[in-house]
Amino acid sequence: MEEQPLRLLVADDDEVDRLAVRRALHQAGLSAQLVEVTDGAAALSALMAESFDCALMDFQMPVQDGLEVLRKARAALVETPIIMLTGQGDEHIAVELMKAGATDYLGKSALTPERLGHLLRQAQRLHQAEQQYRTLAELLPLTIWTSRPDGVLDYISRRGFELTGMPPGKPEQWHRVVHPEDLPRLMERWQYSLRTGDPYEVEVRVRRGDGTYRWNLIRALPMRDSRGRVLRWFGTNSDIDDQRRTQERTARLQAVTAALSEAPTPRQVMDVIVHQGVAALEAQAGAVWLVSEDGQALDLVSTSDNVRPLTRGLERLPLDVPLALTDAVRTDKLVTYADAPERDRRYPLLAGQGYSFEASAVMPLRGSRGVMGALVVNFTQPRTLSPDARELILALARQGAQALERARLYEAAQQARAAAEASEAQLRNLLAERERMEATLQERDERLRAALWASGTGTFRWDIRTRGLEWDENLDQLFCLPPGQTVQTMDDFFALVLPEDRTGVMRRCEACEREGADFDMDFRVMGPEERVRWISGKGKTFVDVSGRPLYMTGACVDITAQKQQEAEARQLAEFEQQILGIVSHDLRNPLSVIRISASMLLAREGLDERQSKGLTRIISASDRATRLIRDLLDFSQARLGGGIRVERKEMDLFELARGVVEELAASHPEREVELEQEGEGLGHWDGDRIAQVLGNLVGNAIQHSPEGTPVRVRCQGVAGEVLLEVRNQGTPIESALLPRLFEPFRRGRQAGSGAGSVGLGLYITRQIVLAHGGGIQVTSSAEEGTRFAVRLPRRSVTPLPLSRA
Repeated sequence: MEEQPLRLLVADDDEVDRLAVRRALHQAGLSAQLVEVTDGAAALSALMAESFDCALMDFQMPVQDGLEVLRKARAALVETPIIMLTGQGDEHIAVELMKAGATDYLGKSALTPERLGHLLRQAQRLHQAEQQYRTLAELLPLTIWTSRPDGVLDYISRRGFELTGMPPGKPEQWHRVVHPEDLPRLMERWQYSLRTGDPYEVEVRVRRGDGTYRWNLIRALPMRDSRGRVLRWFGTNSDIDDQRRTQERTARLQAVTAALSEAPTPRQVMDVIVHQGVAALEAQAGAVWLVSEDGQALDLVSTSDNVRPLTRGLERLPLDVPLALTDAVRTDKLVTYADAPERDRRYPLLAGQGYSFEASAVMPLRGSRGVMGALVVNFTQPRTLSPDARELILALARQGAQALERARLYEAAQQARAAAEASEAQLRNLLAERERMEATLQERDERLRAALWASGTGTFRWDIRTRGLEWDENLDQLFCLPPGQTVQTMDDFFALVLPEDRTGVMRRCEACEREGADFDMDFRVMGPEERVRWISGKGKTFVDVSGRPLYMTGACVDITAQKQQEAEARQLAEFEQQILGIVSHDLRNPLSVIRISASMLLAREGLDERQSKGLTRIISASDRATRLIRDLLDFSQARLGGGIRVERKEMDLFELARGVVEELAASHPEREVELEQEGEGLGHWDGDRIAQVLGNLVGNAIQHSPEGTPVRVRCQGVAGEVLLEVRNQGTPIESALLPRLFEPFRRGRQAGSGAGSVGLGLYITRQIVLAHGGGIQVTSSAEEGTRFAVRLPRRSVTPLPLSRA
């Protein structure tokens, strides 16, 4: 530094002070080329126009004082080290100078050659270090920045300008690229560090040049002088967006795993999938659809609250309907559309339907046996899924499908356990009853003990890799093996199965061995004295991480008694239905004779009042009996004939409804029956049967509603079908009774006041509606009353065959 002259700027309006500086430089042995100015404006111009190794500037100068010149120079990104010369020893002024960007300060009373030389050397070293630092900063993959002690940024590395798109050379605009939601938190932490001088780090979102925001970790560290004063702040910006998103995705999946672990039933699992899917993707709605048991349709099983009103009447969708939902299930792939135009172009069926969601994502739920259904998430605004969002919904679907399979297995196990416990309890009761029988019934007693022995459940473990089979002593007894003999291989097991069932059992085991499928079959074995036994076997296959089957564990139980009971129950039910149909049919003829005879007697002249009333009661009673027989015959037809037969003819359902309502209103003059019709009522129906439906519903509404309240009938014609609605006020139907309201022989609490009812009216009503291809629903509450809603297609519709997913 002494070998090459320093280029110094001396700014002081006092010639004596400038002379003192020159003398101190000479005495310190420093070779320097001086540029001297006498006011602040000249000093600022020199700093802006020329390059200096250092500037010595008086605090008090005309035009502009040294502090003002210092601030303007730093705002213009002048990097020259500046040492302020003060005639005052005020510590407050010193702090202001250092905050404004002064390299150091020196009181004029303390101006000595040694002190001045030390400060110049220190300022030069600091300047050189900063230049080296900035050169290195341009080479690092991070964004490097520096600021003055007061926190004003004076440097940002080139990478920071390139990534954020800020105008080069304008670091003071850094706050424009910070996300508005994160800026207050960043400024609060930054101001705290400026007050305390503590380092800090904070995570914020920074806007890139393409307009997207990415998470950055900002760190700042102060550089201090020998007296502990902050000379400059050094900081870095690190892009941690990928790391943070990975952490968020991991946290989300952990939350999903925890929620699914607490959902033991399939319904609870599906509710978790919907809730977590909507929350994870910041969507507005969601739903889960599952493939029906016949594999031909999709059933809606769980939705978010805001979707339920939109899906009424669409609880089942055929798989051949061209929708994103069915595409995902058929192709086993994620299906998305980003906005309404893309949706309407790919799925014209939704165009013009007032669908409130613009974008959707549909992810199939694939289990060990194939696609079980799909998770649907909907967005009210256009949305294109990012790669992270796609990975998240894929992982969520995998977890959901696995949890759903576990829940189904758990539910099946619970049902099997309950059935086994019920069977065991039944056998225990039977044993107690048999023990009270006479000792001479030895054969029955032996049969009872055999049945109790058969209720035991045996367990097994099949090592699929070695084909070795282990099972307990209960299975030896179930399969009637002699004492000391057991089964060790699958071939030994197959040999015990009845030949008629052996092929099916072997094929199922091969599927378990090849595909990792589960075992669930009922099959027969030959017991002692060539007596066939039914065995129910269930097994769960476990696989390794690559999906290769390893082993199966399961259980077998004797269900011979259950099979026999089911067969006997079917025979008894069929016999009862036949007797009921025969009796009901044969009673109609004598009742017709009674009614006709009574009518003829009533028509004679000369009858007194007592005779007329008696004949009238006979006619009314025969009519009630006829209606009861008609209901019984309809019930027999529905149960034995596969449903009530209907003869469709072209008709106007509105005219039919008007006639039925007028007839009922005439027979109940004390009640008000309102009729409202909207649209067109033409179609093909069985008029007598539809009149029977309306008569039953309106009659029930009149019977079960308070006097003085109206009964409202509404008919609405829509595209392809007609909707009928019967509503009445009064005490609501108990919620526990609603699911069983359409079962036969169910009577309301006021049924005793009705005439000629055996509890078949609503059952027959539903059968007639089903025979027309329609549906019926009931709702009941204290606020809205009781409402029966019937949906009747205008024409008979034959469903088309659907492909299996």
